[in-house]
Amino acid sequence: MYSPDVALGLGSVVYALAKLDGDFHRKEAQTVRYLLADEPYSDLAICACFLRDNAGETVGEARAFSLRRMSDKRIELNAQTKKRFIAILLRVARAHEGISREERSFIRQFWRELQRI
Repeated sequence: MYSPDVALGLGSVVYALAKLDGDFHRKEAQTVRYLLADEPYSDLAICACFLRDNAGETVGEARAFSLRRMSDKRIELNAQTKKRFIAILLRVARAHEGISREERSFIRQFWRELQRI
């Protein structure tokens, strides 16, 4: 189990991934709600994702926020949790027209950064 800060970070990185192509598509939004509903502090993660969309936050801002939250709470991130976060990102990326090259690159880079935390 992880803290509310990590849940906010998860919601933020999911938003950043979904927004990579410029739009937060309906299928992605449905997938986000479904996948995050089972996570600890799911309400926070879901709200973080959709609040960033409503505020028009950039992909870079959301991603940076996510990494700061997760870095601050790195002790809560074990290997299993990190893998689950990547699995969530992969499923969100597949939700709308499959995984693009840009999305795949984003996920790989996020995975590398998680490993350094």
